[in-house]
Amino acid sequence: MSKIESLSSASHLAKTALFAQWAPHALQGFQALAASAFAPGALSVKEKELIAFGCAHVLRCPYCIDYHHGLATRAGATRTELVEALWVGVSVAANGPLAHAAIAMRLLNGETPDTYYQAGGDPVERATLASLLPAPMQAFDALQNTTFAAGALSAHFKTLIAVACAHNLRCAFSIERYVTQALAQAQSRAAIAEAIFIAVEMAAGACFGHAGLAAALME
Repeated sequence: MSKIESLSSASHLAKTALFAQWAPHALQGFQALAASAFAPGALSVKEKELIAFGCAHVLRCPYCIDYHHGLATRAGATRTELVEALWVGVSVAANGPLAHAAIAMRLLNGETPDTYYQAGGDPVERATLASLLPAPMQAFDALQNTTFAAGALSAHFKTLIAVACAHNLRCAFSIERYVTQALAQAQSRAAIAEAIFIAVEMAAGACFGHAGLAAALME
């Protein structure tokens, strides 16, 4: 039995300060990554914080949700904008398993591994899956259409949130889908790249936040 009472606690987050003693150079590198990723560029700080808030839900990191809710709010994000960013994360998280169902469909068709691992999206397989279970597919499409419709956030910006979330989901199918969608919207390479680096920083940040547990155990 560990000496701590809870595996997830705000008090653990404070323990991450101990890494300044234990791994100062690594911590400085992480802090430099965070500062660079969230600096204004093609995207504003507010936009980057909204992307981070969506990513935090895909990463399932309570520390990140709390932290970036505060930063996004201070940067001027409204509750409605935050909720819409959150739902983009939910929709991307739903897309990953459905996209990977293409692998299952190829397996069911008797194909060999080299023909189905991470092959590009196949609308024929999706149509086959939809024919087997039309109601769930219709509900999924409704979720996607509703989530990505313009609201407090533009449809174009929601695609950038999705690009970042797809990277945190580590789903090649989703990356292909949403980056292709962003390019079709004529979004700049700079904006797409900055969204991706928010995902990179968020992945590191979620690990670092949870490292507070390790710090509490090691202290």
